[in-house]
Formats: sequence, structure tokens, C-alpha cells
Amino acid sequence: MADARDIVCALAARDEAGRIGNVLRQVARAGVRRVAICANGCTDGTVAEARRVADTLRVELAVVEFAQALGHDAPRAIAAMEAWRRWPDSAAVLMLDADWQGSFGPMLADFLQDALRHPEAITGVWGRVRAADLDRRWQRIVRRAGAPASLRPFLLPQVIPLSVFARVSPRFVASPGLFFALTRRQGIPWRVYEAWDGRLVGNPARGTNSQARVLDVLREDARAAEIALFGGSGDPPPLWPGRRDWREVEAWMSCIRGPHLCGGHHDLV
Repeated sequence: MADARDIVCALAARDEAGRIGNVLRQVARAGVRRVAICANGCTDGTVAEARRVADTLRVELAVVEFAQALGHDAPRAIAAMEAWRRWPDSAAVLMLDADWQGSFGPMLADFLQDALRHPEAITGVWGRVRAADLDRRWQRIVRRAGAPASLRPFLLPQVIPLSVFARVSPRFVASPGLFFALTRRQGIPWRVYEAWDGRLVGNPARGTNSQARVLDVLREDARAAEIALFGGSGDPPPLWPGRRDWREVEAWMSCIRGPHLCGGHHDLV
């Protein structure tokens, strides 16, 4: 069986100079030795701090930088694509947030061991949405799609087997609703790690306006998932929903597309 050294971590970071070091240290505690970062319009020393800590930990680091911040979740997709492009021999991609502050390394190690015992499935975590109506909607979606009712496919961490990206493009990671729908349409199973305790990651508090924007995005994701999964026999909506910076994702992909730029491995599309 693969172990944590066969996993590459994908991070999207925007002005996280004060937190990125802790995240890298916890990832290394869990046994992961490869990290891809999408630096999303950073104006502080995020990249310099990431390089310094990674060098200290002897963690391999790949960085993609954007001068202007991309739309919601687009940097996650680019980090996942860079992880696949840079380390195509990996078993899976671990999706994390770059602003976690807690000492979550041991819990992450347990999560990874659990996920690696199910190499054919995407492993996520349970959760709830603050808006009860939206949470019930997501519960209906995941249950109807044949996934555990407690799963919330927009929450991190997630472990995505690298083989998934040969069937569903990693660019759809920029829309968790679409990614969930398209992977289920391909018959790729999702499972939930019930032992994850999100209180241990020390997520920073968000203001009212920020929370409202997140809920709007989750509603878009729910609509996209419903259309792709249950909206008929036609193709899913192209590169939806609209709050994503798809043009930047596609432009970056066009620069690295092709076997000759992917270490001899197949196209990213």
C-alpha cells in the first residue's frame, strides 16, 4: 500500500506569510514530502516564507505565482494541476487550506492512512453549512448522488487519487459542485472520514460579508451539481458557475498543455 510519501499536497495561498509555515510543518508531520502552491496575488512574504520552511523541512516545493488574485477556488485547481504535472508518479493529491493554524499534523496523518486504504475513492470530510436550507440541499444532493449524507464535497481536506484526473480534469476542482457531479457521473466513489475535527485547524474567523459571499458560492455550486447530475441526459454546463475565474485557469492550462510539457504524460485536459 502507498504511504504519505506518495501523496502530494496542493495549497492555494493568498497573503498567508504568517500561517503558511505552520501548514507546511503539519503536512510534513503527517509524512507528506511534496507540496505545490498556487500563490494567489500575494502582496506579503508568503512565497519566501514557504520556500524557507520547505527548505528547512526538506520538503519538495513547486510554486505557481499570479500577480493578480484569481476568482474563488480557481487557485485550488491550478495547485492541483501543478501537483499532477510536477509529480505524475504520485498516488494522490491532498487538498488543504493554507490558513490553518492548529497542530493538526497527527490528525492529518490518520486521515491520510484512512484514505490510502481506499485508493479508488475520493476521501472528504463531514460538515455542515451555516444556512440550514442550504445544508439540507447539499445533503439531498450527496445522498441522491450515492455519497454519504454527511459529506460536504466543498470542505477540505480531500484526498483525490491521481487516477481521477485521467477521467475528470483537475480544472473542475475550481468548482467543487461540478467536480463532485462529474466524478460521480464517472462512477468514482466518494467517502467521508468521520473522525476529522475541524476545530483543531484553527480556521480564522470570517466577517459577515465574507460569510455571505461563501454562501452565495455554495448555492452556485449546488445548482451546478444538480444540473450536471440530475438535469437530464445532456452534457453538464460548460465551466460553470460564473463566479469562478475560468479564463485564468484555462489560460494557464494552455501554457502547460501537451505531453512534451508534462514529463511525457498525457494531456491535462
